[in-house]
Amino acid sequence: MGEAPLPAELSAHFFDAFSTEYEAWFGGLHQKVASRVVELAAPRLGEACLEVGCGTGLVANALAEPVGPDGQIVGVDVSAGMLRLARSRSLPNTTFHHANADPHLPFRDATFDLAVFCDSLAYMSDPGRTLEEARRVLRAGGRILLALRWRALDTVAQEVFFRMLDRVTEDHPVVIRQERDSRGLLGEPAVISEVLRQARFVRPWTTALVTGGRARSAAEWLDFMSRVGPRPYALITTLVPRQRRRLEDQLERAMRRLGDEAFHHHEAYTFAGAVAG
Repeated sequence: MGEAPLPAELSAHFFDAFSTEYEAWFGGLHQKVASRVVELAAPRLGEACLEVGCGTGLVANALAEPVGPDGQIVGVDVSAGMLRLARSRSLPNTTFHHANADPHLPFRDATFDLAVFCDSLAYMSDPGRTLEEARRVLRAGGRILLALRWRALDTVAQEVFFRMLDRVTEDHPVVIRQERDSRGLLGEPAVISEVLRQARFVRPWTTALVTGGRARSAAEWLDFMSRVGPRPYALITTLVPRQRRRLEDQLERAMRRLGDEAFHHHEAYTFAGAVAG
């Protein structure tokens, strides 16, 4: 199940609140994903690189050394909290901007050799148009590298949870509607390859990373799942104690029916790359 498009302010609030925990979440998952992105991006000496949705700078700051002092790294993000951490350890060839890259990237045509979206494309209001913007700011032969959540690999327990979250929305004091759209499909290898082709990228390819774990209780599960995105965070963290206890009780009952699959979750990512035509 994919995240619905949410107001930029809500996304920024979520990542501001989560910024100090981001890198440690789920055993350093984001660090593992970022390291794989940098490896697959294969930055080269002297290149100009753009990261959209740079967060705490895990990718951007790791790109800075291999491109060397003559290279340039530019990161943009809507979260001031994330950017504070990114800037605190940046190299001189790296700059970070507090800006919304949706719907347009604020850069001239043919500026960069590499564009990276590490778990950020699905937050854009129109991912296809965003990819067209990425191609516009890339030089001919420039590369794009994407990391996307592969939602189809969610466990049964995750599917049960998100259905429960939809029901929570109906009587929640902060109403956050879940609009069904195609964002949840972006991590499908065949889908993202086609979306890249439609944005006039060539030679698309994909690979994947899959990990997982198991929570010990409904309380632990809710604490964990509140960090998977702005919508779960906004819903779960604003529950009053009575609502939270009721949701935990409902979740415990639902999970008991799953047997060995109870409280089991996957964190799966598709990595996709292509070349600007």
